[in-house]
Amino acid sequence: MRMKVAVLSAIFCNSIFFNPAAASDEQLLINAFHEYGITKCDSFILENSKLKSNWNLFINKQAGGMDGPATEVTITHIFGSKGDTVKNEDTYIQTAKNCYYRGTWTVTFPGSCSESVDGNLWYVSTQMPNKDYTTYKNAGGVELHTKEISMGNFKACVQEGSLRKSARHG
Repeated sequence: MRMKVAVLSAIFCNSIFFNPAAASDEQLLINAFHEYGITKCDSFILENSKLKSNWNLFINKQAGGMDGPATEVTITHIFGSKGDTVKNEDTYIQTAKNCYYRGTWTVTFPGSCSESVDGNLWYVSTQMPNKDYTTYKNAGGVELHTKEISMGNFKACVQEGSLRKSARHG
């Protein structure tokens, strides 16, 4: 649970802290992107896609390429430990001048969504009583979609979100 809260805090506040001990993980990550053709966005990738503890990563390229001088690569990284796991999917597009990023995440918390969504950070932006989801926003405009599931006496809250950014090559 601590892993999820720390990751969500970093994502929602839009800040990731540098870990000098992770230099080998950083190089592995950059090398994986280079193998798939994303070679001009290293600092942008390191800023947005840190490999966390006990990670697995899966990387793939847009099938058939893209129309024009652009490359799209998606990395899925799953990290943490049983009962405290986070799944992120980060897509990068490198064009002639810019790097584009879209990150999505899925986290599941035990208990109801009203218990696991911090009301000090999030407010309900869209209630959908005829659907299974409620959408929240934070002060930075990031959206969080939640769905509560129940099995017997067990309740869980599935939280999904996404973020988009862009930067010049570098």
